[in-house]
Parts: sequence; structure tokens; C-alpha cells
Amino acid sequence: MTAMTTSSAPTASRSARWAAPVQITGAALVGLIGAAHLLVVHTFNGEDSAGEEVINELSRSTTTALFDGGRQISVFDLDTGYSVGMGLLGMLFGLLVIGAVRAAPQLIARWSLFNAICVATAGGLCWIAALYFPEPVIAVSGLATLCFAAVLVAGPVERR
Repeated sequence: MTAMTTSSAPTASRSARWAAPVQITGAALVGLIGAAHLLVVHTFNGEDSAGEEVINELSRSTTTALFDGGRQISVFDLDTGYSVGMGLLGMLFGLLVIGAVRAAPQLIARWSLFNAICVATAGGLCWIAALYFPEPVIAVSGLATLCFAAVLVAGPVERR
């Protein structure tokens, strides 16, 4: 007697083949913003305008300590450090998400904390971009936010 049976063992998740590529695309877009920032602003920037040079000289000669009695650093160094650090973090966030999705695809289940953090990161970047950055950064970060949000609300359903 042959009978069709279904396994009663719980499945890890209901598959959504589109979710991983969309999550990886969102991550790549955030990483692209970080890498482009490092390349455009800190590697291939070229000569500063006369007005920028005045600001650079003032910021190089103005020192500050972040803590009472702490190390004195110039405003220029502080600004450069923040800028390089944020570019590096953006680039590495993208690589981290890509690595996580490839190593642990169950992370991209619908309404997971992982996805929520990805949406918050890309959404925060988009908000900051809308306030301070040029249009390409706004568009790319907005698209990354949409990618992460799509997976958050319509991704695979985790079953326990």
C-alpha cells in the first residue's frame, strides 16, 4: 500500500526565492554608498576650491577636546575621521549583510529583527541623505530602504 504522506516535521521557513536577492541588493546599495563616499570624497577628490581651502585652514587651526582633559585634535581631523569612519561603516554594513544572508538565510524571515535593523539603517541613511547629501545618495539609499522593507513585510514566513 502506497500512501502519500507529508512530513510532520516543522519546516525552517516557507521559501521566497526573491527575498535573498532583494536583501542582497539592498545591502549592496548601502555598501556602494559607503565605498563611493570613500572614493569620491577621500581618494579622488582633486583640488579644493578657494573657499574650501579657507574652511580647511580654519578647521585645521581650531582644536577641540571631546572630553575634559582629553586629547586635543583639530576640527579638520575630527571631521575627516567621522567622514572616513562613516564611509567605512556603510561599506562594511553592506558586506556584513551580504555575508549574513549567504551564511544564514533564515535571518531574512518576515518581520525578523535582522530585517528591521536593515530597514532602520537604510531608512536612517535615506533621511540623512535627504537632509544633507546630493540626489544620487538620496535615490540609492531610498532604493535600498525599499529593498529591505519589501523583505521585511513580504519575505519568507518563519515556521517553528
